[in-house]
Amino acid sequence: MNTPSFNLSLLLGSVLAAGLAACSGGGGTGESGLTREDLGQVTTDTGGNADIQFTPADGAVSALVTCGPYGYDVLATAQTITDPNAGIAYDYNTPEGTPMRVSTTDDLLPVLIPVSPDLDIVPGQYDIQLLLDAAQPTTVTCSALYRTEAASASQTVDIHFVFVGVDGDVPDLNGTAAVDHQLLNDTLTRVGELWSGLGLSVGTVTYEDFSGDVSTYNSVDGDQEFGDLLRTNTSTDRTMTIFMVSAITSSDGASILGMAAGPPGAPATGGTSKSGAVVTVSSLVDGDTDTEARIIAHEVGHFMGLFHTTEKDGSSHDPLSDTPECTNDSDGNGTYSTEECSGQGAENLMWWAASTNAATTSENQAWVVQRSALPQ
Repeated sequence: MNTPSFNLSLLLGSVLAAGLAACSGGGGTGESGLTREDLGQVTTDTGGNADIQFTPADGAVSALVTCGPYGYDVLATAQTITDPNAGIAYDYNTPEGTPMRVSTTDDLLPVLIPVSPDLDIVPGQYDIQLLLDAAQPTTVTCSALYRTEAASASQTVDIHFVFVGVDGDVPDLNGTAAVDHQLLNDTLTRVGELWSGLGLSVGTVTYEDFSGDVSTYNSVDGDQEFGDLLRTNTSTDRTMTIFMVSAITSSDGASILGMAAGPPGAPATGGTSKSGAVVTVSSLVDGDTDTEARIIAHEVGHFMGLFHTTEKDGSSHDPLSDTPECTNDSDGNGTYSTEECSGQGAENLMWWAASTNAATTSENQAWVVQRSALPQ
């Protein structure tokens, strides 16, 4: 077995200077469209491997399997995914040859099927070979969330904003005044426009002030603070929780405008390090509602299972046949820039950097998000 080289770069986290650089029941709002299954515990062997089997619920249009927690100093991914026909749906060593992508993540691993129309869910048993880079055998708890509600090209996404002391940056941006906040309302209008090609619109929007340690989480520093902040969202509703903060710094010191759990995140699942997204208000400080909207729309896209069309270093692309792949690094610096990739995916909402032109979506991207457990 080849041990993969782990990489956490799939989260949106571009430098500012670069532009952005089966048992049913037991949940919240919209639970009638979901079925949950406890898959039990598995323990990895000395090589970090464990097998996870699941059989999608009748009528399922998607399956989200999550396994964890295993801590922030351990990374995990799927080595292989075998479909009910014994076909290899995913192979970590040759992902570009499959219709699947699986992130490499700390603490909790989410695996979503499908993330491409080329691998629709089928009846029967799937097998995921889990791989952790832990030095010792590790026991994790796994569960599955099946969307049994039919996919639709006309759905809404409910959003819950949690403001982490940002009214010092943007006056009146708090749980009490946000409902009438012009900048935020203009942002949400633009989010709806960006999502229209995906068959989504903004649904019910709710607001609250963060009740925890504002001094720590107003400026999120590193993966553990990011994950711990998301853990404070304990809701199992089909609602997108977005924490609004002043700043985000990645573990390598880069400034980031937005980070989502995933792709994918863990919709309708509370209390995990993958239960939401974090977005800074820095664009709203400048009154730039268009950029703020593109960040939010992009991050929620990740949460619903969309990958970057092309990664920053050009090492991988999403599994969708109708999104352009950039192959142009003309200056040879190892970064596939927005300028170099004009016409090769840089105009897509899921481009790795939030350029002003990153606003288009594709039919396949719409197909994927319409099957997420988040929209209703």
